[in-house]
Amino acid sequence: MPRLIDDIRLRGVQMPAFVSSGKEREWVDYARTVLKILSDPTLPVLLVDNVADYYYRGTDQEFWSFDRDFPNLAPPFEQFWCEHKMPRVLESKERGRTEVSRLIGQNGRQGVLVTALDPAAQAVAGGEKIPTECKWLLWMDLFIDYDFGHHQRPDGPHGAIFALIDAEGRMLEAPWMQSYAELADKNLMKSLMTWLHPTLLSVCFLHCKNVKVEDQEVPKPLAKKYHQKTGQWPTKYRTLVIEPLKQILRHEGGSDKHGLARAMHICRGHFADYTQGAGLFGKYHGKYWIPATVRGTKGKAAPREIEVKL
Repeated sequence: MPRLIDDIRLRGVQMPAFVSSGKEREWVDYARTVLKILSDPTLPVLLVDNVADYYYRGTDQEFWSFDRDFPNLAPPFEQFWCEHKMPRVLESKERGRTEVSRLIGQNGRQGVLVTALDPAAQAVAGGEKIPTECKWLLWMDLFIDYDFGHHQRPDGPHGAIFALIDAEGRMLEAPWMQSYAELADKNLMKSLMTWLHPTLLSVCFLHCKNVKVEDQEVPKPLAKKYHQKTGQWPTKYRTLVIEPLKQILRHEGGSDKHGLARAMHICRGHFADYTQGAGLFGKYHGKYWIPATVRGTKGKAAPREIEVKL
């Protein structure tokens, strides 16, 4: 099955139904800007099916807080795309069993484009100033592929969602959305923000030493067949290996008993600038991320440094 970003690049998108008639022109202009970004072949693509599966089914935590449950949202890339499949069924203590397939189809997918903006160069809606402690202004947008057998294009973009992130990766205040809907649809806009959770959890996991990122490619025969059919090559992507993390959260942190928020203690990482002077180890020049380590109740591992593109 092609990646969602491949389908968007090939077939385009459609306007979400909630866009008001008076804002359709604005949405079209905005969508063109976002689609131009998504067409860039160098855009990092993360497939986070396993993180989404953990979020929706691996923990029965129902309510998530932006400031409490996502402790390090420092962007690992200046711009990247996250996508995953949606589960067909959810189970939780509070809501019981929910048939997600009724809402998004049997093979529904979603994707999120994340861009880290320099807050000093941005103007905030309403004329409010960005706090001086803000290090990154995250601009995010959501795409949803409803699989109901109608061969429709994915919905999106839904509207720019912004979040203020400090130097330690903490969200400074609740995110807000630049919506193209009627004012009466505020609750709908708030509900769309919850769809960001698997992507935000993936960003937190990316800063953990015991989570690896592996490069993936579509097998050559399938890639060639896709190219012959569509005229474009399928996107290379990366996956997160989170099995060691899940074991630590379950066995040491007691995530199955106490919930993810109590089980996951993240030692915050930080960026180190070695562009000037002798450089890292006296020879490597650039910006490096000193990643976090995840631990349960027993000990911790020493952080290591890896280079990220900024």
